[in-house]
Amino acid sequence: MSGDGGDRDEFEVWVNRQPTRPGHFGYRTAWLKDGPQVAKTVTYAEFGDPTSGEVKNRELRFRTSPRRAGQWDFDTPNKTWACQNDELDKLLAFLQSEVGTGHYRLVDRDSPQAALVDLLSSGDVDVDTLVAALVAGGNAVELGLALARSAGGLVAAETAVLEQRRALIARLRAMAADPKTTETNMQHVMGDSYWLFGGRYVGIADRRNLVPLDQHDVPLVGADGTLHIVELKGPSVPRLVRRHRNHHIVGNEVHEATSQATNYLANLDKHGAALTTMYRDNFGLEYDMHRVFATVVIGHPAHVDGVTARQVEQTLRTYNSHLSRVEVMTWAMLLDAAERALNFEQETVDGEPGPPPAEPDPWATPSTPGDADPWSGTATSAWDDDEPPF
Repeated sequence: MSGDGGDRDEFEVWVNRQPTRPGHFGYRTAWLKDGPQVAKTVTYAEFGDPTSGEVKNRELRFRTSPRRAGQWDFDTPNKTWACQNDELDKLLAFLQSEVGTGHYRLVDRDSPQAALVDLLSSGDVDVDTLVAALVAGGNAVELGLALARSAGGLVAAETAVLEQRRALIARLRAMAADPKTTETNMQHVMGDSYWLFGGRYVGIADRRNLVPLDQHDVPLVGADGTLHIVELKGPSVPRLVRRHRNHHIVGNEVHEATSQATNYLANLDKHGAALTTMYRDNFGLEYDMHRVFATVVIGHPAHVDGVTARQVEQTLRTYNSHLSRVEVMTWAMLLDAAERALNFEQETVDGEPGPPPAEPDPWATPSTPGDADPWSGTATSAWDDDEPPF
């Protein structure tokens, strides 16, 4: 084993349970110094009867070994000395009384952990190298399952998923702010990321042409099998919201997209019952097409001149208030909601404290012990049982 040329920060103990000769029970070796020219090690070995396992002799040996051709020469040390049995007990008693507690690590020299410790001790390993070493050393699927079963591994996996989703949101934000980005570009990057639309959905339908004559951009599937149609439009819509007299109204592009979504819903209302049965009986797919809802994602406030983001949101809120089964939102609104959901998930993973308890209602009538609702069945009567009220 070769050192890295510098003192080790941790006290490492290497275990080798393989006997080197008859009567030898193996040994444990610890690094005391890993310097540029010499290495100082201490080895504890036990000897005895291999049949009964009785330990008859113990030895603690110290070595100072030189570095030759970049490797430590442990076979021909410069200095060595040892103590046995009673001498060892006296040395241990001295060390226990004089040496304080610390951080120690016990590693079986022939175990896979030893190779991992060697890799980490090299000082120049990165995450990719570490992952490659772990995957090369065993089954990647079993490794992932083992990590997921541990508390730390589960947190790491959840954090990795959250980071990937944050990266996707950041990329979509940058694309939405670019006036050259098209609907096709946004849909291609989104892929099957149904989680962007909230936790009510568990995936995207296997096919986009669920209904004759129509092709849906994102047919979302809810947890109970209900279908939800999403119609995507490009983020660059300069006339998304415009001034009309003393107020703001949505532009023609919004009306057209909403009408398109409404036609999708009308077609689903006509054929949904039969299609639900067909997909279930022929493909085993549970799509509930009864009274489907739709969402239109269109435009971005950054591309609307003379109108603030707040005015865009207020105008769409007014417009949505007159719709029954279609909701219109901008790409900014969609991505903001998705990021807020990720922030909530991150707080859950990190174990952040929940919201403070609600403040008491200052206008509530204070209650005193013993008070009871005079109209409840448990109210105490003001009359004796023997005396009627009238």
